[in-house]
Amino acid sequence: MSPQYLWLTGVLELLSLFVVGPVLAIAIPYMAWRGKLPGSNGGRYGMVCVTSGGAAVLLLLCAKWINADVREPRYFLQLACVLVGGLLFGVSMGCGGVVFLRALFWHKATRLKDDNHTEPTDSWR
Repeated sequence: MSPQYLWLTGVLELLSLFVVGPVLAIAIPYMAWRGKLPGSNGGRYGMVCVTSGGAAVLLLLCAKWINADVREPRYFLQLACVLVGGLLFGVSMGCGGVVFLRALFWHKATRLKDDNHTEPTDSWR
């Protein structure tokens, strides 16, 4: 790899971790809230959250462990681990957001009504 293209890998890593990952983390709960995602099971989103988060952590740790020089072919494996790990981390955050929203709406749906308050009277007349 030529040193003049070295900045490209840094930009790709930053885009993966700080732009595309957070966009996925926002888009997944938004699409689930609008009903555009096919799976409506909250447990499924929880499982995807845990598995993609675990895979992202493993890939990012693997990229740290590889510690390849830019002149080695292993550098591209390290780059791929960082890019896919960043995307999986965004998916994990998005599915965690769906689980959080489902828990929030479930909490409001199961709240008991407060029937103890009385109707306002016309005592001011």
